[in-house]
Amino acid sequence: MKNLFFILFLLFSGSLIAQQSEVVYENIIITPLKSSENLLIQGVKKHNEKYHSKGETTASLYSVLVGKHSGKYVWLNGPMKMSDYDNMPDTAHMEDWQKNIRNHATDESVKIAKLNWDATYSPPSWGSPKYLLWRTFKIKQDNDSYQKVLETITKIGKVLNAINAPNPRRVYESVFRSEDREDITLVYPFKTFTRFSESNGLPAGFQVEYDRINGPGAFRKDVGEVLSLHTNGWHDEVLMLVQ
Repeated sequence: MKNLFFILFLLFSGSLIAQQSEVVYENIIITPLKSSENLLIQGVKKHNEKYHSKGETTASLYSVLVGKHSGKYVWLNGPMKMSDYDNMPDTAHMEDWQKNIRNHATDESVKIAKLNWDATYSPPSWGSPKYLLWRTFKIKQDNDSYQKVLETITKIGKVLNAINAPNPRRVYESVFRSEDREDITLVYPFKTFTRFSESNGLPAGFQVEYDRINGPGAFRKDVGEVLSLHTNGWHDEVLMLVQ
């Protein structure tokens, strides 16, 4: 694995990145032309080897197995800084993208996502996952819902750290506001689907631990009530590393 979503994603090789440094990923959701899907995968490999195999523009390709983008692919480019976008691809680079990727796709959708270190929980077990769970919140369109939801997610991250939770969780924010306000994404890496035999997010018994640390009823107040009041729910997607 070269790098890591959602997002946006995804998604991510944070163990090699200095804590609190700016970490940005470009996520391009690609809808394949079904008649040449294999050529798309081969084309991404060629393009990545030529232009995105080292440095701050190292790219990977994921297939979306579950969720609203299932059947599509996510091209992840990074980790970068926002200033890297000042160095736009040259003509040869874009012509290669057209030849090897765009000719085998029917649609592309781009999101730029920035890691929120304060809300993130990254133990050494982050590793190099084969799969990613992306959980994206649908923030309500008002003045304070975004900040309320982000505060809740940050509080959860602090408790995950306090209890040395086994599973890492990264938090990404969209750099540019989306129309549907799906601008906060949690990223859970995992290596096997048995990870979801008991839950698909927070560890078992987390609510009890949260209340032990923050006081009786804190989880219901800080998490349950806030997410109910300030979001229109959330949706999950599962991604598998292709190359």
